[in-house]
Amino acid sequence: MYSIFNQDHPLSIPMGIPNVFRFRPPNEYTISEIEENYIWFSDRDSLNDEMDSNPEFVKLSTNPDEMKLLYDTIAEHILDPRTKRYFDENMTEESLQEFAATKIKPFVSSFGIACFTMYPMNEELWEIYAANNKGVCLHFDSSVDPTFFHNILPVHYVSDIKEREYNPISEPNHIVDLFYKKTKKWSYEKELRLLKEKTGRVKFKTSSLLNVLIGHDAKSDFIDKVLLAVKENYTHVKVFQVTAPVSIGKLSYKPLSIP
Repeated sequence: MYSIFNQDHPLSIPMGIPNVFRFRPPNEYTISEIEENYIWFSDRDSLNDEMDSNPEFVKLSTNPDEMKLLYDTIAEHILDPRTKRYFDENMTEESLQEFAATKIKPFVSSFGIACFTMYPMNEELWEIYAANNKGVCLHFDSSVDPTFFHNILPVHYVSDIKEREYNPISEPNHIVDLFYKKTKKWSYEKELRLLKEKTGRVKFKTSSLLNVLIGHDAKSDFIDKVLLAVKENYTHVKVFQVTAPVSIGKLSYKPLSIP
């Protein structure tokens, strides 16, 4: 367990699981997320890396047993007798592959993705995801809301994203692995990723949000909005502002609101 500690104030911010951190820019969407205690889960097309969770790396299995399972699964859901007869007479292995392949991209895009990190002492994350230190970093205790955070997992950084064979019937959950691999150039993020079966707003327990860290270059009107959003919707959340540029192993901050 690591923590960042301000010598001028008797409080520390613990790091390491179950503590997770999420960077957000200084806009009305961020204020809305704080006010209404939700996280926005984006689809994979909204990610900033075109290789990330790309369905083009998913290849359907050509194993005969898997193809038979796929054929039977589709056939049993066809209730109209004429359609079923047409399916039986015309569905070849090749056309079955083509049909199933058209379903991969919309299936992958149906998942919602939210990104977190293990540590807030990351200068690049403050610059990229908090608009050059003008936004915020939200600190959650994932153990307080195990339902919301139940599948938060670390991203694995690899040299290359490789094509993977997918067995849609016998191993339907294997495709989830697609969402947890990125190339090594992103390893500085030390990302933790949370996956949902839908995109858009998903509520978290207010008690799981512990602290809000505001960037050292945040504008006064944004700071005021953050303080108001926290004050009106949480009884326990502390708000700090970073007081100097983030450096490796160091994060200096001052308290703005301590319940």
